[in-house]
Amino acid sequence: MLRKKLSSSHLQGVITALVTPFDKTKVNLVKFEELVQKAVEADLCGIVPLGTTGESPALSTDERHALIQRAIDAADGKLAVIVGTGTNNTKTTIENSRVAAQLGADAVLIVTPYYNKPTPAGLKRHFTNVANSSPLPVILYHIPGRCGVGIPASLVLELGKHENIIGVKEAGGDVWRSGEIAANAPGNFAVLSGDDTLTLPLMSVGATGTISVISNIAPKLTKSMVDFALGGDFINAMNIHRKLSPLLGSLSLETNPGPIKEAMNLIGLEVGQVRPPLANVVNSTKKAISKALENLGDLQ
Repeated sequence: MLRKKLSSSHLQGVITALVTPFDKTKVNLVKFEELVQKAVEADLCGIVPLGTTGESPALSTDERHALIQRAIDAADGKLAVIVGTGTNNTKTTIENSRVAAQLGADAVLIVTPYYNKPTPAGLKRHFTNVANSSPLPVILYHIPGRCGVGIPASLVLELGKHENIIGVKEAGGDVWRSGEIAANAPGNFAVLSGDDTLTLPLMSVGATGTISVISNIAPKLTKSMVDFALGGDFINAMNIHRKLSPLLGSLSLETNPGPIKEAMNLIGLEVGQVRPPLANVVNSTKKAISKALENLGDLQ
């Protein structure tokens, strides 16, 4: 069983950014529990419900709470449950994090405030207030392409000194930046890849794992690649990366999570479609995903 005070030592390996399955217009909690069990069976180190991949902006408060509770119950202490609680409102983010703690989560993932475009001083104020108030450890989430603003590397390092901030999810596409953070961060601070296409490069410069989308469909392959890299065997890790690359490319053709949901549906996982304002993938993307899956073969 996991201890509730998660630390950076737990952030070594694969953490799946879970999709939210829908049965037509309703959240499919039974299918969601199956996805959690899939992560448990693959011996992953964690899951993230309510992230970008989980379509959190399109979920109601009741749906969010139900998904958190089901994730925690299904995980049963066998892997970390890291809940996406970040918003562009500091007060709301703090309240979301408190609810996640009350429900039994292990940590929270806090995205950079979107649309507001805060300055570095505003970002520092936001993340510090959240970390001071959160009963759970905080993982920063740097994804400037989605948010319109990123967390400067110098600020990540400064925030990394806070006793309640244990890591950063790096989804900015900058390997050098991530390597510099990994090299200069405190020893109790973890760097995680937030982009499956860059997981192996980031691990070569100090990342200790990944918050992964592709592990929704290929958890064991993803885990094998990350385990090889953690053990310093980058040749075998590279071979798996190359095997996964065509599928990774097809999953990048449209906005996440449309492509990963399509891939999961194609292999029979039946997670439904995306909610508005997202749209189902176009036929050309569907064909590319289908071809990549055929060429990849067995994902178990």
